[in-house]
Amino acid sequence: MRILFSHNNFPAQFRRLAPALAEQGHDVVFLAQNREWHAPPNDGVRLKQYSIHRHGGGEALHPYLRRFESCVLQGQAVYRACEDLKQEGWEPDLIINHVGFGNGLYLSDAFPLARRIGLFEWYYNASGADVDFLRRGPLEPDRALRLRTWNAQTLLEIADCDYGVVPTHWQLNQFPPHLRSRLSVIHEGIDVDNLSLLKTTPRIRPSCLPSGSEVEVLTYVSRGFEEYRGFPQAMQAIALLQAQRPQLHALIVGSDVVAYGGSRSDGRSWGAWAKEDIGLDPQRTHWLGALQTEEYHDVLAISDVHLYLTVPFVLSWSLLEAMAAGCALVCSATPPVEEVLEHKSSALLVDFFSPQAQAKALALLLDNSDLRFALAADAKKRASAYQCGDGLKAWMRLLSGYSDQTAP
Repeated sequence: MRILFSHNNFPAQFRRLAPALAEQGHDVVFLAQNREWHAPPNDGVRLKQYSIHRHGGGEALHPYLRRFESCVLQGQAVYRACEDLKQEGWEPDLIINHVGFGNGLYLSDAFPLARRIGLFEWYYNASGADVDFLRRGPLEPDRALRLRTWNAQTLLEIADCDYGVVPTHWQLNQFPPHLRSRLSVIHEGIDVDNLSLLKTTPRIRPSCLPSGSEVEVLTYVSRGFEEYRGFPQAMQAIALLQAQRPQLHALIVGSDVVAYGGSRSDGRSWGAWAKEDIGLDPQRTHWLGALQTEEYHDVLAISDVHLYLTVPFVLSWSLLEAMAAGCALVCSATPPVEEVLEHKSSALLVDFFSPQAQAKALALLLDNSDLRFALAADAKKRASAYQCGDGLKAWMRLLSGYSDQTAP
């Protein structure tokens, strides 16, 4: 088959699926705006990058529609890239695309005969999810109406897709009940086999850490420093711990940007706020930036305790990876986490908004090695349900029906 992938980033959730299909002999093209900094080699996948012709926004545009306009611009750019492919004589039999940024809006217009599978990550709700959780109460009508409008591009695409995939049951349950029957839960998975060996094989110790067995290492990983991943609370918890434990060093992985949610109202970044305002020890707080895979694995390997926080939103790969690596975990007691971890069995789950509770739980694990190892072992066992090989097999079972031109 000729198979077209589309995501605004390459390779994102398709890093294993796309090359696996190419290895089977399929003709695979991937349309993306950006190539991720940690992207592996293309491995038989033809990458075709596109760019949008202008930025959205403007005073005349209704605020509810600004996100939709950005999606339309993405969709237009992808459509033009599809026109280039058609000029070459290349048209897909099957399209697999990520839904939410707009890159898939006009794929069915470009290739009306192709069958489509969409990867759906999120459906916005005004209650019971991310936004009202952060607000700690009901949303004002204007914000609630805006969130409903943000679902427009997702609803347009689900109408065009023959089938859909969502990564977790929590994410599936954000969709209206009458749409869930069109969606299957398939997590793309993580490299459990290699991650599970990190703490038992020699690794390079991060050079920022002093030598000595008395050093305690706390790790925190997030693509961006933002409220959605509990960055303000996590940094306050770390500052509290450092004041109590002179040997505690914190390794912080990620970029000082906001990937989800809003920025600070004072114009400063969250990273600048953390470094300047809350009393972190600059000698024991190590800002490692965005890491390549091997360096990131070195961090997980050295971790004594790992702190992961999230609002009720998309679950991060980093939590599953820390689980598979055998890290002792303190996490937020929020629904996406509770789908994969159990309090006092595989992690200590605490109040997202309480740095004090987070610091107390982290200290308990640092002081109690038996508890630390028991929780880490159970979390590692639970991570095996997210083996990337199983995710790939589930995708292949779904796709087998499409290669026969029959419904899955």
